[in-house]
Amino acid sequence: MPIYAFTGSLTRPMPQYGAANGQGIGRLLFDDETGQLSRAELTGNIDDTAWLVSDPRRGRLYSTCEITGTDQSAVAAYAVGTTGLRRLGEQQTLGNEACHASLSTDGRFLLVANYNGANPPGAPDAALTVFPITDNGLGAPIASVTHTGHGPNPDRQTTAHAHCVIQSPTGDTVYVSDLGIDQLVAYSLDFSGGLTRQPARDFTFPPGLGPRHLVFSADGRSLFVVSELIATVLSLAVDPATGALTQRDAFAIPSLDGGIVQSAGILLAPDGRHLFVSLRVCDEILVLRIEPDGKLTQTARVPSGGKTPRDLCFSPSGRHLVVANQDSDRLTVFRVDHASGTLSEPLQNFEIGTPLSVKLAAF
Repeated sequence: MPIYAFTGSLTRPMPQYGAANGQGIGRLLFDDETGQLSRAELTGNIDDTAWLVSDPRRGRLYSTCEITGTDQSAVAAYAVGTTGLRRLGEQQTLGNEACHASLSTDGRFLLVANYNGANPPGAPDAALTVFPITDNGLGAPIASVTHTGHGPNPDRQTTAHAHCVIQSPTGDTVYVSDLGIDQLVAYSLDFSGGLTRQPARDFTFPPGLGPRHLVFSADGRSLFVVSELIATVLSLAVDPATGALTQRDAFAIPSLDGGIVQSAGILLAPDGRHLFVSLRVCDEILVLRIEPDGKLTQTARVPSGGKTPRDLCFSPSGRHLVVANQDSDRLTVFRVDHASGTLSEPLQNFEIGTPLSVKLAAF
């Protein structure tokens, strides 16, 4: 069964991103023995693919994307074949700057977070939108919610900015990290795809932290969050009875040279022992060991292989880490030592235009 690396790219220059050298969605072959990428093909005419979701069980790929001349983002579905991607259709996300998506725990819905960073007056501003996955692709949205409020950062927190949406492994809670209001906002997702607020399961961060992405442990009892505005990794415990969150640790990511540290992506190792975090501006990958009590200890901090590491992912075996270095137009591959929580020297730098998202899966 071949392993594909899919990359979404920036195709139009934007003030918040910089240069755009992307041409669409790339599908690359990946050799999990050697850690080498090789080109398969490129699917063009797909603007600004900020996030990808692989669905090997259905032979699908989903992407957030921008549509010229509209005041909303879109999410598109593709069938993955041996000769390329076949577009199955798209739906508008009811919000602007769709930046993250994930499958529900049961695989029946696609959950999409809209950042809503530059909405025109009167434009739709859903923070979270739910789409049913159908035999033909994606159905029309069946639920959406908006967020309100602001934080203390005058440049980045004048309004709500949903940045990530993940359903817990147990399926009882959907969490949206909102960078603009310094909160994890909790919902329940019913069998029909409806959303109900669960404020008792919310979590409020210190003002100005700017939570960005989150990841659950496999058993759903631990939750880890990386913040962007004040670079921090937080370790939270999940009460199995109530779903309430309590903080166990907060690892403040220091600047090594007095410059800016801006964290982006976060991954949990397959064995649950380490976290891997991409650090933009300083262009590094941070590795943290998770102690039995939830405390976080640094085991490695290495150059990312390029500029502006954004997304990162493991190969299906977990032996390799692939980093999307956005402003170097490259993917960088590392071998992972999960016992020690360290990374090898880069095994490969693969050139591809302005990668924003990278996902590896066997199809």
